[in-house]
Amino acid sequence: MATDGKAAANAAAERNGGSWWGWPLQQWSWPALAPQQLSQPINPGWSFGNLVSVTNVNSSAPDIERDVLQQHSYGRQIGRLMDAVSALAERLPAAARDDTRIAEFESLARDVERIKQRARLPRLERLREEIEELQREDPPAYKQLRAMFPR
Repeated sequence: MATDGKAAANAAAERNGGSWWGWPLQQWSWPALAPQQLSQPINPGWSFGNLVSVTNVNSSAPDIERDVLQQHSYGRQIGRLMDAVSALAERLPAAARDDTRIAEFESLARDVERIKQRARLPRLERLREEIEELQREDPPAYKQLRAMFPR
């Protein structure tokens, strides 16, 4: 009986233009819900070279900016600015150093320096530092980690 059902389904599929479910879908008029051509730029003007697109929309001198970026990345430019501002902040009078903007900048500069230092360390040394930091900052989490690695 299973064979008869299969044969009937195949016969229905043949009658209905090969649709395996037996519905005459080819006879229906379907609206075009999707474009017939799927070609659309995702990030026009984006370039792998600089990872940042410089155009006349976001720069008054895009040619010059592209030339500068070929020599000095944004990261390098910002790093040098941070170094210069840090040097100036160190020379501020004590009253000016109480400004929250200076304190926030100094905190940012310390974080950036810590990230750079960690990146220079070998993997095991970075792990050791992170575990020591976890022990200082979150003792319960440190105990949980220790429990995962019994001696």
